Amino acid sequence: MSSVHKRPEAEEPAEEPVPQFPHANCVAVRVMANVLESTFGPRSRDKLVVNQVATQHEPENEGLPKMDDFTVANDGATLLNALPLEHPVAPIVTRILGPERPGETSVEGQDIPDGVSGGVILTGALLSNAEDLLELGLHSYDIRQGYAIALEQALSTLSAHSKPLSAFDDPAATAHAIARTAMTGNDIGGLADEWASLAVAAVDEIGRPTEETFSVRCLGEGALSDSRLVHGAILDRNTRASDEMPRHVEEATVLLLDGHNSGGLQDPKWDENMVMQLESRSQLDDLDAHHAARRKAVVDHYVSLGVDVVITRLGISQEYQRLLADAGIMGIRGVSVLEMKQCARATGARLVRHPGDVSADDLGYAGSVSEVRIEPRRGRRKNRYMTVIDGCEGANGVAAEIHGVSGQPADQAATELRKAAAALATARGEGGAKPGVVPGAGAIELTLASAVRGHAPQVSSRAQLAVEAFADALERTIAALIDNGGHDRLSVLANLHAARAGGDTEIGFVYPDGEISNAVDAGVLDPTDYKQRLLVTATEVADLILRVDDAIDATFSEEPAGPGDVIYEDRAENHLDYLEENPGTRWDR
Repeated sequence: MSSVHKRPEAEEPAEEPVPQFPHANCVAVRVMANVLESTFGPRSRDKLVVNQVATQHEPENEGLPKMDDFTVANDGATLLNALPLEHPVAPIVTRILGPERPGETSVEGQDIPDGVSGGVILTGALLSNAEDLLELGLHSYDIRQGYAIALEQALSTLSAHSKPLSAFDDPAATAHAIARTAMTGNDIGGLADEWASLAVAAVDEIGRPTEETFSVRCLGEGALSDSRLVHGAILDRNTRASDEMPRHVEEATVLLLDGHNSGGLQDPKWDENMVMQLESRSQLDDLDAHHAARRKAVVDHYVSLGVDVVITRLGISQEYQRLLADAGIMGIRGVSVLEMKQCARATGARLVRHPGDVSADDLGYAGSVSEVRIEPRRGRRKNRYMTVIDGCEGANGVAAEIHGVSGQPADQAATELRKAAAALATARGEGGAKPGVVPGAGAIELTLASAVRGHAPQVSSRAQLAVEAFADALERTIAALIDNGGHDRLSVLANLHAARAGGDTEIGFVYPDGEISNAVDAGVLDPTDYKQRLLVTATEVADLILRVDDAIDATFSEEPAGPGDVIYEDRAENHLDYLEENPGTRWDR
């Protein structure tokens, strides 16, 4: 008896699964949350995002240098901008939960982000819990309604536990603690305490920092401990227009020329289509004499006003350089639009549009304006210089001079210092923010979770399950804080609940020791406005994603619609007839 073995038939390739909504979008956000989860808290870790490793491949153009494109950071906002996110929902999450931009300028450390990682983690937890409820048969409307009820309860509890800075025995120490907490997990060089002092001093001077009022300049020379706050502005790419001009000016009267076409000291430019008819050489000499007299009149007017320093947006011609040097005036040219505004904030000078239209009211003041040597340029013998404007009385703009960092660490240092200043200004209620602080170290999240969970039985509909899920999501952020420190999540959470059973809502899990203690006494404080914004934005993103039930391909076909595919068939037929008679016509224009 023999047996016949048949060759198994080839399996047909499996069809690509059709994404189910809102599950598909929930998964995308959870992936983003998983990436940022290990960057959360004081014991955070860095992520390496590699977009291009050009040095390992042959360049397409031999004339171009090989450049690698990668980012190493543990800052949530930096990672959100660096990650190559392709899912359609990613830009929504990045735009709503991402960093706050004070302006559209290219400023080192221009983003002022804080709580970005926590916001993404909370959003991922809300959507993860929502998926579980959807599988149990709960409708997305009930989940969204429950989340809205939970958010209202959380915000009410947050306001009840917020304390103004004036309620603390030592407001100055509290301000320092707020700035220090904002830099948690990004302590470059172990000098967070020193940098927190810089941030406090800056906010004391200017209030809420913006790209105009607070600039950060990072220099490679020196040590981090040499960093200082300049009561004025720093022009790290602009110096004297001529070596014959003064290098240092005390008690300086400052003039700012910022016109788009006339913000410099130059002779009027000839129009390229202009034609001049001269009858003799003397007429050309007369024209030169006219310009020379005009230049002298302008500089003499500056001297009569007591101008010591002229800063221009455009150039300074050699003829003007000579006159300024002879008058003992320092001229600085080619300053960017943003830095001109920073100089105006610092010195109190007005931005003058025309060099011949200057009055005493347009001038500003600086205690000193100095050209300072910084690190030498790579591969060059010449040193690099910058201009420091310092000692400005009543300055509405300051600059932080950070030493000992360059490259990407410099960007991170600038960002952290800005975060510290922004956190303190927010806690003080600057710029319309909600004033006050709440305990950090997970203490406020536990308080909110307890309040939301206690409110759940009062919800009579099925949305009660979503309210409880919201409370669970709040505790998920604390779990990430515990996990990143290498501690056991279940045991720490159990001990936290036991320690808080007596009603002390300020108890949290405090680092660097990783112990259960009072967060306020440890100086771990977060601005109330940040926590409120985090709760609102995370819930809004979750609500938005839960509302989406389908995805429609909105790409347009390259072929025109046929008569049966449109409402107005007569016009469609005429359109096709026209295309047949005119084959070269572009229908999509």
